[in-house]
Amino acid sequence: MRSRRRAFTLIELLVVIAIIAILIGLLLPAVQKVREAAARMACANKLKQVALACHNYESANQKLPPAGVGYGWCIVSGGYTGDPQVYNMNGLVLLLPYIEQTGLDAQLNKQSAFGNQKTGYCCSYVGNTSGTLVGDATTNGNGARMATLIATFKCPSDSGPQMQGASGPYGPGGSLDGAKTNYDFITSQSDFNCNYWRLAGVNKYAFGENSTTRLTDIGDGTSNTFMLGETTLAVYNGRTASWGYRGWVMTGIDPNAGINDWSYPVSGFVPIPGRLGSWGRAGSMHTGGAQFAMADASVRFVKESTSRPILRQVATINEGISANLD
Repeated sequence: MRSRRRAFTLIELLVVIAIIAILIGLLLPAVQKVREAAARMACANKLKQVALACHNYESANQKLPPAGVGYGWCIVSGGYTGDPQVYNMNGLVLLLPYIEQTGLDAQLNKQSAFGNQKTGYCCSYVGNTSGTLVGDATTNGNGARMATLIATFKCPSDSGPQMQGASGPYGPGGSLDGAKTNYDFITSQSDFNCNYWRLAGVNKYAFGENSTTRLTDIGDGTSNTFMLGETTLAVYNGRTASWGYRGWVMTGIDPNAGINDWSYPVSGFVPIPGRLGSWGRAGSMHTGGAQFAMADASVRFVKESTSRPILRQVATINEGISANLD
């Protein structure tokens, strides 16, 4: 006699599916945490690589790279003077040979402009009209290479827009596009004024337009001072900076505005993580804070709850205060 095999009933099948769904639901958050931990570690390694590049540059040139060279869009007023020659170069360009980008570095002409921004973009600001643009980024080859995506400058946790989109104030020039960076020098938002760094006094950060800081100039201690920080690819007001050139309000990162100060939608009270409220601010897609490279090249995760006065103290180089980030 043939034995009859008992099949699954519909209810049993549904129960099995439900159990599998519950297990997946329990497992998914753990997988996401592991994935984010790996992305955060990769991000820290990239930030450290850029910090070590700054140290290598300082060893070769007896000074750290400037945050940028020769801005054409900065504000000339109140004693702040514009450069006679405009390059609009982001100082990250000078680090390319130290982050395994010698091929790209060899294709760039550092004696010519990296962006064609020559006037202010907003309101009554007119920019550095007396400075002369050195060359033309649309024809000298620099502008065309500003769209190069560099993995070292990209945080794996941030899925925001990597490109600027062609535009007058934010692009290198004409119809050319520019690739953004998640990592930038720690600068004051007051670098919006031409050569602010030179007149900053006790408010001086390690970097600014045409800055010439040496590691020995950091009186508050290299382990107590910010050198580089994280920002998001998307911001509500202005734009995140490009790695190669400085356009309108692309000054660097100022922790003084706080960390993860997210923007809000037009209506409603729920912030939008991943979109900072304005340009030049620190933030990341890592839960609870952002990563910073200290001037000794160590990398620290700083909580978003850290007060602005403490962030400002760690950003300045000679305020005479060693703030505690813990």
